[in-house]
Amino acid sequence: MNIEKENNTELFFKELKSKTCNPEILYNLSLKGIYLYKPLYLYKRIKYHEYVVDISLMYKQYFKIYNDRQYDRLIEKFEKYESKNNTYNKNEYRQLIILNEYIIKKLVNDNNNSYILTLLNEYSHISLYCLLKYNFISYKIFDYFKYNTISYKNINLSNISKYIGNSYVSCHLKSEFGKDIIALEFIIINICNNIKYDYCYAPLRLYPIYPLNLLKKISSKIYEPNILYLKCDDKNIEDFINSICGDIELNNIHSKGSSAFSKLKDNSSENSYIKREDLWFGNKDLFNFNFELKKYHLKYNERYNYSYREIDKFSLIFRDKYLNDDELPKVLKDPEYILYKSENDTTMEHNYFYTIIIRCCVIGSLIYNNKSKFVINTLTELLNNYVPLSYNFKENRLYFEPTERDIGVFEDMEEWMEDYHNLFYYTISSTSNAKFNKRKIII
Repeated sequence: MNIEKENNTELFFKELKSKTCNPEILYNLSLKGIYLYKPLYLYKRIKYHEYVVDISLMYKQYFKIYNDRQYDRLIEKFEKYESKNNTYNKNEYRQLIILNEYIIKKLVNDNNNSYILTLLNEYSHISLYCLLKYNFISYKIFDYFKYNTISYKNINLSNISKYIGNSYVSCHLKSEFGKDIIALEFIIINICNNIKYDYCYAPLRLYPIYPLNLLKKISSKIYEPNILYLKCDDKNIEDFINSICGDIELNNIHSKGSSAFSKLKDNSSENSYIKREDLWFGNKDLFNFNFELKKYHLKYNERYNYSYREIDKFSLIFRDKYLNDDELPKVLKDPEYILYKSENDTTMEHNYFYTIIIRCCVIGSLIYNNKSKFVINTLTELLNNYVPLSYNFKENRLYFEPTERDIGVFEDMEEWMEDYHNLFYYTISSTSNAKFNKRKIII
């Protein structure tokens, strides 16, 4: 608990709501220390100002970008992060940006700076969804590159209880959106109030990122009351500790422990189911798409279901059938051409190798045609889950990165003359088009 921050917070939100709201005053108060418990895009007098970026990043609060001044400020801030600290959690800060149409359009068209804001690996499906939503990619590319299962964070909550237990959603959403009081109030009304016994099994009920009066209010609504209660001479400290701590942490504070706490029945798993197979973009209960999506079952540990000779044969068949002198110009001209052609090809087995190599060709075609680097990197990050690929923004090239072979796991590994990723690389870099070939490098 920090009295100075409490006072600064009161002044900050008072200024924020005033008709003569001064961004400089807000910024200076934020430098002194505040509790930023609401996103600034909710306030029309500040939402378009570039200080939204500074203050939101400072306090790790969600924000939106609406104009070029804010976008330039965002790029400037992330460039400083990159230069000063190479170990900072990129996704932690990038996830704070709510992807609206403006920033997606900027990222798609900004081939110089968009790499700074690219979401990595498992978060790239958020970018993919927004690229489809705002018509920067087709449903075909979306369908082929999407994950078969997705994070609960991107799902419409109205029907979520059919697929994820309320206890599971409650716990994870509180943790994810705990910094935003508006989001927490929504969670309390739509989820917490529907759980019969929503007890806090975590050490903390709530992070200390709210003024004390709000901490007490939210803590009393977000979980069932604790069994333990800490008494203290200072009432403010007493309220603070009991508002943020769960029984696990209170038990650690109590030197003698508590017999009542030991009798607690842990029923946290009773309503914590999650049907992961149903959490995908094709579920009409969760996503309102006006086209049908397919599930492409790709498991990295199944890549050696075939022998080296069989994969080598697949590579030869693919080059002869899809990357010959007649077909290659069509693949290069239209990134989606190979998707439709392979889909209607009944003679080709739809296995791990072919599915991955087709995706590589789509990305290669986009690179060849100098399409949006943000789109290319988003697709590459999604594909990186299955094959060791990375995209170099500056060089506009794909890199096939070396991996350790699974020696000892597969009995026939001795027959593998080269690593799996070498076969991917060789397949799509041995065509008759030198420009297409050189856009892919093995390291």
